[in-house]
Amino acid sequence: MAEINKQSNKWEQEEVSNENNWELAEEESVDWRGRPSNPNKHGGMRAALFVLGLQAFEIMGIAAVGNNLITYVINEMHFPLSKAANIVTNFVGTIFIFALLGGYLSDAFLGSFWTIIIFGFVELSGFILLSVQAHLPQLKPPKCNPLIDQTCEEAKGFKAMIFFMALYLVALGSGCVKPNMIAHGADQFSQSHPKQSKRLSSYFNAAYFAFSMGELIALTLLVWVQTHSGMDIGFGVSAAAMTMGIISLVSGTMYFRNKRPRRSIFTPIAQVIVAAILKRKLASPSDPRMLHGDHHVANDVVPSSTLPHTPRFR
Repeated sequence: MAEINKQSNKWEQEEVSNENNWELAEEESVDWRGRPSNPNKHGGMRAALFVLGLQAFEIMGIAAVGNNLITYVINEMHFPLSKAANIVTNFVGTIFIFALLGGYLSDAFLGSFWTIIIFGFVELSGFILLSVQAHLPQLKPPKCNPLIDQTCEEAKGFKAMIFFMALYLVALGSGCVKPNMIAHGADQFSQSHPKQSKRLSSYFNAAYFAFSMGELIALTLLVWVQTHSGMDIGFGVSAAAMTMGIISLVSGTMYFRNKRPRRSIFTPIAQVIVAAILKRKLASPSDPRMLHGDHHVANDVVPSSTLPHTPRFR
């Protein structure tokens, strides 16, 4: 009987702990006006669907440009093959480098939602500029077939500047948007809430499906449009896809749970290093709850922001 009561008390303590952790997580999340989020109104799969729409449309636009870019660089800009290959690989590599910038700005200053909005428009402006250049003869070298004519004029000066400006606006926007899309969708599910934590894995499955569908449409329909209707129309379709993605995200503004920016991300790292050095000679407490301070021991609650204790890797 005593064992049953002990187990019952343990379950009650865990339930109280989960409820307190959920409330703490909600206090750390805000709506678009900066007010504490309401778990009955904000977050969940309904909010995540708007992010999935953005992800599908964004990958649709960027994949259509990236996978057929070398054709445009050679046939329209008349760059030699070796130079064209470098342009494409540098473009793809720059996207991943700018992902670090996007993650830093999101965590330290803007938050994932506003980072996506700002750099989504940057990416859209790059698509539009690419489409305008592909459409206007004044912004391209004279037409010729580089496979037949060895004297094709390479894009230089103002024409090359417009091309690279458009290309790296797309790279900057896409690089800063990509790391925040899935993170913003995952923020809609509180890991302290039992139902929402179970749906988080479903969200990641849906995110991969949205990514795959966007790639499929880009590599079939959009590349076909570029080949048969011209690169200007193809780039325009990429701009339209990005516009639809931004509209999808903005449509869910009222339902999003937004994490507060943490200011400098380097301060917590420095604090961990300094604390580890200063406390390197302290003995490890026998009670793991003491690791979280007296306040948490008294209330028997460990906030969700702390890592669970493990006896391994001592």
